[in-house]
Amino acid sequence: MACMQVNLAESPYDFELDRVIDWVRQNNFKKVLLQSAPGLIRYLPEIGCYIKQMTSADTVVDGRGRFGACDVYTNLTGFEAVVHFGHTGFINTSYPILYIPAFSKIDATKLFHKILDALSNMEKVGLSASVQHVNTLPTLYEYLARNGKKPFMGQPGKRCLYPGQVVGCDYLSAIRIDSKVDCHLIIAGGEFHAIGLALSVFKPVLHVEPYAGSVEWVSKSKVDRVNRIRGFAALTLQSAKKVALVDISLPGQHTSSLIEKLEVFLKRVKPTSQVNSFTTELLNDQFLLGLKELGYEVVVTAGCTRFATDDFDRSPIPIFEAREVYGLYLKGLNVDKGVFILQ
Repeated sequence: MACMQVNLAESPYDFELDRVIDWVRQNNFKKVLLQSAPGLIRYLPEIGCYIKQMTSADTVVDGRGRFGACDVYTNLTGFEAVVHFGHTGFINTSYPILYIPAFSKIDATKLFHKILDALSNMEKVGLSASVQHVNTLPTLYEYLARNGKKPFMGQPGKRCLYPGQVVGCDYLSAIRIDSKVDCHLIIAGGEFHAIGLALSVFKPVLHVEPYAGSVEWVSKSKVDRVNRIRGFAALTLQSAKKVALVDISLPGQHTSSLIEKLEVFLKRVKPTSQVNSFTTELLNDQFLLGLKELGYEVVVTAGCTRFATDDFDRSPIPIFEAREVYGLYLKGLNVDKGVFILQ
């Protein structure tokens, strides 16, 4: 069988194929599902072909990019195991699953001089990274220490594995050291994790983007935009006559107990409003449009904490983060700074 449509050796990620092959062989798996973060899907057919050549196991590519380790199947049908690239696991599943972080092979040390220049007025620096780039943090830590800085790395939250690691819903490693540092530095592709970090801490955030080769401070305007989105959704919730509470059925996002408590709470604080609970696997456009057509004015979701801000532009109705409902009604809304953030 011919593979090699994508040269894995030249890809910017370490897929740890030797470890994958050993795991499949040792467990004698015959049919394996391959999952990954959206940006890695293009490599999966080639990886599957290689696994077939080396083990004789059949592989199938999951065509929907997975946005985190929370985004996995509750039950696995038709396969013996899953290899999941691009995340670290934090939930127990009823089937075998091997998580491969897909560490970046990009030489981020080329940006260290830019980092040092950007930190000229900062001494104590908190270090964070998305999982692809946590392998760079120890080297950066030593570099900054040699050049007169005092670097810090926090211990990971329950949804992360490595010191300094952050994911979209867990910035605890940075929050734990926020009071000790003058600023935070995060190595991550794109703005997703950098803006999430800036929303989670009180100190400035320096974003190192290894793919673009840029080193820039996260601007206040970007943070303010997210807070305006959250403020608008909060105002809508306060005035809405019809509210949809949505639980996400994915095993890493499922929080039916919170939805049940919020339904009781909202019916008490909004006695003239209609509050109904829903469940869905994906909070997609079709589902949201259906709610709007039914007359719902706002969605309160207990799923991914980033739905409320990252999906604002495409959502036909405002989305509000369920974990902030109590803060909104108990402490009110500061329109200038956005919704009170529950830590």
